[in-house]
Amino acid sequence: MECYSSILEKIKRKIPRGELWISGEILRELGLEQTQESLITLSASIGADICFFSYTSPVQSLPVNSGEMSLLIKKAHTSGLVCGVAVDGPFERTVREHGFMEVIKWFYNPDRLEEQLIKNTALAATELEAADNAGADLLLLCDDIAYTQGLYFSPGQFRSILLPLYRRLRNTISGNKLMGFHSDGNIESIIISLIQEGYSAYSLEPEAMNLVELCRRLPENVIILSGIKAGWLMGPDPDDNEEAEMLQYINDLKNSCKLILASSCGLPDIRSLERLKKIYRLVV
Repeated sequence: MECYSSILEKIKRKIPRGELWISGEILRELGLEQTQESLITLSASIGADICFFSYTSPVQSLPVNSGEMSLLIKKAHTSGLVCGVAVDGPFERTVREHGFMEVIKWFYNPDRLEEQLIKNTALAATELEAADNAGADLLLLCDDIAYTQGLYFSPGQFRSILLPLYRRLRNTISGNKLMGFHSDGNIESIIISLIQEGYSAYSLEPEAMNLVELCRRLPENVIILSGIKAGWLMGPDPDDNEEAEMLQYINDLKNSCKLILASSCGLPDIRSLERLKKIYRLVV
């Protein structure tokens, strides 16, 4: 895997870094255009190593068959950035279309649920295949299926309903392409099942799980995109002791896994960007 080897080389030198979601408000504050190309400019300017795009980004949506993603990826590669493409998963799309509570009810009405999930799996597969063909280094399936206490449904329901669809999506793309998964919340109960299906990079919420302990139990080839807590970006300014605690947490995580330093909450405003830059300066 070219991307995997590239990331591993970066990990040997430092902790690579990059954000999955950057808001349009930040681009406006910086005088940048509301385009995904501006994400390249911003990522390069703050010393990130990886830049994420999406066909359905709130900053700028991209037609799947337009060729625009391929051009973006080429420009990012020219700027020295590894390129990820985030694709919404079938649960996320179904919730967006019908509402969370309605979709949860459908877990007890399998025919209705299956119909919607299969439809949205096909849409996700189209985007994944297009991103793969466009030259993305990392494909990240984003499906918010959990909260702090665990999954929104039982692990058994996950394995019987969603896991076969995730398997289908993994098989959509070339076997040597790095494929990852993101969900908010605690997915500890099903992460091994995902690893067995070929998902080998994970964007995880540090507030929801003990990532240091979890990572020590995972296969050594698994990459974790995490390490920056939401409170560090949006809470009060840290004092020296808190900065030392932040650095200790990141170093502990780095020593437990192959780490790409990232938040799971993304950057909502210019203040969070300034906080992120300060964290980058702390971490060698």
